[in-house]
Amino acid sequence: MRTKDYTLLETKQLLELYHQLKDMAACERLVKDHLPLVRRLCRRFNHSGEPLEDLIQVGTIGLLKAIEKYNPVQGGAFVAFAVPVMVGEIKNYFRDHGWAVKVPRKLQGQKMAVDRAVGSLTQELGRAPTIPEIAQATGFSEEAVCDTFEVNKRGKPLSLDAEYNRDATGEPSSLMDCLASEDAEFEKLADRISLEDALCSLNKREKTIIHLKFYEDLSQTEIAKHLRISQMHVSRLQRNALTKLKQTLL
Repeated sequence: MRTKDYTLLETKQLLELYHQLKDMAACERLVKDHLPLVRRLCRRFNHSGEPLEDLIQVGTIGLLKAIEKYNPVQGGAFVAFAVPVMVGEIKNYFRDHGWAVKVPRKLQGQKMAVDRAVGSLTQELGRAPTIPEIAQATGFSEEAVCDTFEVNKRGKPLSLDAEYNRDATGEPSSLMDCLASEDAEFEKLADRISLEDALCSLNKREKTIIHLKFYEDLSQTEIAKHLRISQMHVSRLQRNALTKLKQTLL
């Protein structure tokens, strides 16, 4: 099995190998084959402010979970199963990391020291301390103290469901409205990708006939003239191509 050329195996075969034998090479091939899909899904969240590479890592974790959870015995297109799992993983990431900005560890430590100094000075002075007083107590520069107060403003966790703005109609909106809004074209993505994968199972002439029939809307007679073959031959090739597509998509 170790000498098998995994590049020649289809998704269904790789999934069966992984689930039956826990073949990690098959799993690695599945991940590599579906990374373009992960990237496409993650680009949908470009406006979130999170680095794309971070989102791709999260999406890949979702892909691995989909590979683990998928049941080859039950069948069904793997992509259609995997897309919701990956999107769910990305949304969970936003729920767990809903910060306005990422706070450097050094600045987090400064903030803790400033908070302690503010508490002590307030009790000692009977009033809120000034920036110079906090700087003197902590040993930080006044600029560094000001930076820690910016953390309070910008580093506060944000709820995806909390109302944060209103549009021109006066309706409230939230981050989740942006991250999880329904997109009819996006919902069809799995079907389109599955069809693209299925078309790869056809030979060049079969692909041409399917394209001319369903994309160019030509009749079998017109296709026959275009390919310089008989209409009966076109009919047979079209029937074979459709059978292959049906078997691949089931």
